[in-house]
Amino acid sequence: MPASSDAVSMIGSVPIFAGLNENQRKAVASEGKEMSYSPGTSIVKEGTMGVGFFLILDGKAEVRKGEKVLANLAKGQFFGEMSLIDDEPRSADVVAVAPTKCWAITSWAYAAVTKEHPEIAHAMLKELVKRLRKAQTSPTS
Repeated sequence: MPASSDAVSMIGSVPIFAGLNENQRKAVASEGKEMSYSPGTSIVKEGTMGVGFFLILDGKAEVRKGEKVLANLAKGQFFGEMSLIDDEPRSADVVAVAPTKCWAITSWAYAAVTKEHPEIAHAMLKELVKRLRKAQTSPTS
């Protein structure tokens, strides 16, 4: 199913997908699914297995640990990128606080698209290596 033009263009703003050309972004976007959440609805729950990546196309959400709000997320922001690589449990809840539309891709859909388009996996690896290098050279506090 073709993804919306919003999803295709916004995928390019996500650091792990920033190196992809438009055709590659379309390939990734077509493997995902757009979902809508009402205010107060959990998008992901702490402790559940993380099997997907989410990009907020519209709306607002909060990252929560118990009752504490750790972060506010809005259009263009994302969460769950580590779940494309591993299936570890979620470390926090993410809850819609306004009507929210997300594009999401599961780890197995991502694996399928990278098998068909290995250059997509390579672009992600380049970004992850960049992050590791930055983390290794950043001063600790």
